Amino acid sequence: MKYLIHIYFILFLNLISTKGFSNTDGTGLVKVDCRDFIASLPLDFMTGYISVPEDWNQPKGQKINVFYYGRKILDPSQPTIAFFNGGPSSSSHGSYEAIRQREENQKINFIYIDQRGTGCSTPYPEGVSNESAKRLENYTTRSIVNDAEEIRKILLGLNSKWKIFGQSYGGMIVQRYISMYPESIVAAYAHGYAIMTDQIEWMKLRILSQKRVIENYFQDYPQDRADLEKIKSLIPKDQCLTDNGISLCGTVFVDILRHPLGFHDSWADMHWWIENLAKFMIEQPSMIQGFSNFYYTDFTHDQLPSLVINKIEITKGLSDRDECNQAFKRLTTAGDNPEKWPINECRVLINLENHQFDKVLGSVQVTDALTVDSVSAALIKNSDLKFYLYAGEQDVFVPIETFQELAQKLNGLINFNFEIFKDSGHEGFFSEQKIWDDLRR
Repeated sequence: MKYLIHIYFILFLNLISTKGFSNTDGTGLVKVDCRDFIASLPLDFMTGYISVPEDWNQPKGQKINVFYYGRKILDPSQPTIAFFNGGPSSSSHGSYEAIRQREENQKINFIYIDQRGTGCSTPYPEGVSNESAKRLENYTTRSIVNDAEEIRKILLGLNSKWKIFGQSYGGMIVQRYISMYPESIVAAYAHGYAIMTDQIEWMKLRILSQKRVIENYFQDYPQDRADLEKIKSLIPKDQCLTDNGISLCGTVFVDILRHPLGFHDSWADMHWWIENLAKFMIEQPSMIQGFSNFYYTDFTHDQLPSLVINKIEITKGLSDRDECNQAFKRLTTAGDNPEKWPINECRVLINLENHQFDKVLGSVQVTDALTVDSVSAALIKNSDLKFYLYAGEQDVFVPIETFQELAQKLNGLINFNFEIFKDSGHEGFFSEQKIWDDLRR
């Protein structure tokens, strides 16, 4: 029996943790629910808070608390590993629960950090306003790295070094860390994220990977190709699904299957839904709502923090809709027709509208995109710093094609290792044994 927790459940845990463990009440005291989380940790764990500026450019300004936890460091000769979970705007708690399922990882000196705004750290600024959006500009990877540096100094000493390991958005944090403080790192490990220069090309490669990976999926479940088309034929064009004030109508909602498609360990669940929707959705129309509840929130639960962070440093000022429209244009110019693909998340993103946030997001003008050159320059200058980059061949969130620019830039560096895992997707950060072997090395 597989011990691997399905990744969408981990994302669900992260979401619940973010909402349910929001640390302080403004007095600096820990809320009761965070006390419960802390009490659930193993006896040999330590916990702590650091007080840091909300805006690192104003060190004497408003302060926030950042929570960290992990095993007590009993053997100083063993490197400590700072773990950065995916997101943005997710706590570390879901990833911690998943990682601790692997018994052998119990002996790794992990330090988990609730990235500012999440988990048991001080919550994000509240409300949907230009003022909140302005404050949220201070909650990106640059500030998260500065917070982690303070934790390193407190735990290990001013001139210490540690390993850093990040997955998905956490992999972006790792690459930002390399560009900012390479002297603080023994080795860096990033799974499920690589930076690119051209964001439109990044989106084009992302949706192209969905065309590629769905064909791999159909090799395992060939009947699902016809069943998908049957499901689409049974959905009225005016049938809409609504979540968090956002509606999606017609057959486009089938494209939310992009979510399980990107996690190879979720393909069996994806097959169950396709097979049973094709058989029973007419007799049991509630199945569509159940299917929606399972996957649709992946597109609609984003709140202002995620949207602001995404705009500042991932999409570089573009909206998802703009990215997708421009990616479609490139594909059609090249002779492809993304409208005919079985799964294409851009059909969802183009049709989703969130008027509640549109005006506020329009006020966010700052961008702070991480560059390939800044990461490569830091690694070239600090030749002893080892960098391990991992990608899953079945990943449609950050597919293998998006890793090529950074990998080619770093090709030839003695301490750079790029690994592509054939049989895993975005979940491979805890399912691939080689990653854990590398972490112990």
